[in-house]
Amino acid sequence: MSPAGLIGLFVRHKNAANLLMALMLLGGLFALMRINTQLFPDLNIPVITITVAWPGASAEDVESNILAAIEPEVRFLDSIKRVQASGVEGAGFLFIEFEPDADMQRALSEIESAVGRITTLPDESERPVITQIAPHETVSRIMLTGPFSEAALKSYAKRMRDDLLSRGVDKILLVGARDEEIWVELPQYELQRLDLTYEEVARRIAQSSQDLPSGTIEGGFEQQLRSLGLAQTTDKIGAIELRAAGSGEKILLRDVATIRETFDARQATGHSAGKPAIQLHIQRSATADALEQAEIVDDYLKQTIPTLPQTLEVVHFDIQASLVRERIMLLVRNGAGGLILVLATLFLFLNGRLAFWVGAGIPIAMTATIGLMLLSGQTVNMVSLFAMIMTLGVIVDDAIVVGEHAAYRFERGLPPLEAAEAGAVRMFWPVMASSLTTMASFLPILLVGDVIGQMFSAIPMVVVAVLIASLVECFLILPGHLRGTFNRKEKKPGRLRAGFNRRFDQFRDGLFPRTVRFAYEWRYLTIAGAVGLFIVSVGLIVGGRVGFQFFPSPESDVVYANATFSPGMPRKTSEAMLHEMERALAVAEDKLTGGKGGLVRASYGSVGSNAAPDFLSVSGDHLSGITVELVPSDARDIRTAEFVTAWREAVKPLPGIERITINPRRGGPPGRDIDIRLRGGSPETLKAAANELKATLARFPGISDVEDDLPYGKQEVLLSVTPRGAALGFTTESVGRQVRAAFQGAIAKRFARGDEEVTLRVQAPKDVMTAAALRDLYLRAPDGSEVPLSEVVAIEQGSGFARIRRQDGAREVAIVAEINPEVANAQYVLESLRQSGLPEITAKYGVSYVFAGRAEEQANTTADMVFGAQIALSAIYLILAWVFASYTRPLIVMFIIPFGLIGAVFGHLLMGFNLTMMSFIALLGLAGILVNDSIILVGTIDEHVARGKALVEAVVAGCQERLRAIILTSATTVVGLLPLLFETSMQARFLIPMAITLAFGLASATMLVLGVVPALIGIVDDAQRLVMRLRGRKQTGTALSKGAAE
Repeated sequence: MSPAGLIGLFVRHKNAANLLMALMLLGGLFALMRINTQLFPDLNIPVITITVAWPGASAEDVESNILAAIEPEVRFLDSIKRVQASGVEGAGFLFIEFEPDADMQRALSEIESAVGRITTLPDESERPVITQIAPHETVSRIMLTGPFSEAALKSYAKRMRDDLLSRGVDKILLVGARDEEIWVELPQYELQRLDLTYEEVARRIAQSSQDLPSGTIEGGFEQQLRSLGLAQTTDKIGAIELRAAGSGEKILLRDVATIRETFDARQATGHSAGKPAIQLHIQRSATADALEQAEIVDDYLKQTIPTLPQTLEVVHFDIQASLVRERIMLLVRNGAGGLILVLATLFLFLNGRLAFWVGAGIPIAMTATIGLMLLSGQTVNMVSLFAMIMTLGVIVDDAIVVGEHAAYRFERGLPPLEAAEAGAVRMFWPVMASSLTTMASFLPILLVGDVIGQMFSAIPMVVVAVLIASLVECFLILPGHLRGTFNRKEKKPGRLRAGFNRRFDQFRDGLFPRTVRFAYEWRYLTIAGAVGLFIVSVGLIVGGRVGFQFFPSPESDVVYANATFSPGMPRKTSEAMLHEMERALAVAEDKLTGGKGGLVRASYGSVGSNAAPDFLSVSGDHLSGITVELVPSDARDIRTAEFVTAWREAVKPLPGIERITINPRRGGPPGRDIDIRLRGGSPETLKAAANELKATLARFPGISDVEDDLPYGKQEVLLSVTPRGAALGFTTESVGRQVRAAFQGAIAKRFARGDEEVTLRVQAPKDVMTAAALRDLYLRAPDGSEVPLSEVVAIEQGSGFARIRRQDGAREVAIVAEINPEVANAQYVLESLRQSGLPEITAKYGVSYVFAGRAEEQANTTADMVFGAQIALSAIYLILAWVFASYTRPLIVMFIIPFGLIGAVFGHLLMGFNLTMMSFIALLGLAGILVNDSIILVGTIDEHVARGKALVEAVVAGCQERLRAIILTSATTVVGLLPLLFETSMQARFLIPMAITLAFGLASATMLVLGVVPALIGIVDDAQRLVMRLRGRKQTGTALSKGAAE
């Protein structure tokens, strides 16, 4: 069936339009109840991690023995984007990132096979753990604190975790809850008395403490045999027999050892206001609804808190669902305000009934859009809601064109049914072309890769869904309603609208045609003026009057403070620094609030690790940190930057501190604005180059917290077997194994107890194993004799690094810094370093450099957008060439596209905003919206020319005829964005540059359309006449030559 036939069917059918409308509304409402709600679109970064623990190993040992063995096996597998590896004290980590379209099940299988083929890993290292990272997002955090032991707090936390999981929460991580261990501490003199080593004691415990199946007893009644001996408590472990004398005397483990329940001393502990604390990090999967998960947690806490001890403090913080509600309701309020303004604009320009049915297309198309979003796997989030606000005006554009043309046919005498059908049929292809060009301009946004592309992929998906729903509504539903509208006698317009119509008609028939005629007659001056404005707008960008910031993060309510001492500093010192930061926090809050408080909602401290997002957290006794949540930014007058400054000034560093950093949590794409990677060379060379680059960076104004990720490690004691030791049969392996057993402990067994794995460790008493005790440690020779370590081993002092990073097989160090955007520009700083500083440093140390973080993201996004713009312009040209059946007419229509930049730049200048990457994404989409007015205008002018009018008269008449529709279609889009444009919420500021680009770009380009398009048509006509004259002269000259020859 042809489009005209389908339109006619719905117009003439008695209730087909209403049935389709009801179906779209019901489908949308059903989808609204099913579609997930979250803060941002799902970010899927396909990553597989490999973790290999090697207790007691240095970072250099891990790098050379573990990372160097695994990297070559996995680097060159299919679909791998990059391989990042880190060697730290006691473990190696590899993060393998794949291309977005990679088959992750196959990738996981290939990684497991590749690691399984490796035979050179150290014997003492643990089995590699290979994990595919499943994306989970934070729902909220619950902190438990009070005058309780760590074991008691952990018991409460585990109970709450299990209850929440049973109620439907997807995932909960316990933070600050250390793994349980049982320590068997034997003094060395007891081992010598019993003629045992720590490893032999561990083996005896392992042999005695186990449950084993022992077969079956067959016969008339079959029975299962089991040997039970697994010891899971200190009493049962203490009862294990170590030695038995011939007299029957037994030496039990508890007779010679201290056995106690404890926790892994290497893991971080949680603190809050001087009391122990444990945190439950509640997360949801990508398929779960954030608000539903939050409701489960809220209901559970309401029921559970009254049943807990009064001294147990339960703090619910970092509630992402609150952010989701607040930000989504913020956009809903802006959308509602925009909808009211759009409807008011419609009623101002159109008669009441026509405006009503044109406006009715907005809720119809919007609800249908939600249904299409659900079918295509999208969610309701800040970006998709912004796209829906942006398209409020676009939705009615198609209906305006169809409705106004149908009304024009009705006013010219057609019956209501024929007028409604003729208006829709006549405008089908122009409106279809307009929708296709809009799709063509937005869809290339899907070509933008990395995180920024995933964040904003919702915009083209929503726009396409809106346009499809709008086309269905304006061609199949609206004409049926217009038929009924035209059958009713229109009431006399009110005074306001009558006055507006009168003045509009005066403008349309008076000043406006004279202006169009002037633009046509002075067409070269008109084009020169428009090009001049374009050059000025580009100059404002190049000259820095309008700045550029890649991604302005919304103001954060969460702040991280971290203290770093020299490696090897005892944990007590880190804990003391944590208390000092807590004291400074209270001082800063009192100072900023005048002693009233109420600025800080929650704080959680950790000793043994830093405060950072989960994937950036590092561990070590020399680290401590605090995570602080402030009240929401819109509910306080004190800005986060002001709070950070006050807190930083109040902190009093303790002796031995290396650095203190206090920074807000950043949203948007991961990475820092300043992130420079140096590659190649030894760790010592990279560290020296990094130190020089840090000094260079620190000289720029607005730069703070300059640091690198190649930290020095603990002081090392280097052991090497002497010739005498070798003669006695000692080897590096045997010495290292016995020393590690004494100081690190020999693991006798790991067993499951409840829902945890408990480690049973045999070691020397911690309080006696000091540096001095190392020399007095006795080692067992192969012949069974005991020899002091100092007699067979040479001892030297050295230093190394706590962490060594590699990427794609090369060592690298990252130098990162914070930048104050009000003082400095990241792009300027990086470009200055590229010109002077980096070339000298890299040449001096023989290393290379790359810009990473947001600079890398910016470079990739820019390249993708340039390619996307080429695709969009090509697609728009092809669509227009098909519609106009001409090669030159599309160029006239598309010539207006660059002039959208004029309004965008001047809009940012006027509103006091920097251009951002979102501004350019909006500019790409704006290209399709801009050509819509030009398509209708050029088509109307061509119709007047076809009727025999002179070109200048056709241009003026066409502009007059389409003036109302052009202004109305642009005005509805602009006024739909006005509430967001003037939104004062701090959480909406990262979206405002997109609204500025669309609103100001469309407003300015609409005015230019009515002047530039007539001028371009005149210039094209001049060019055609010139070509014809040149061809005529050539033909005349040819004829004269032939005549002369004859």
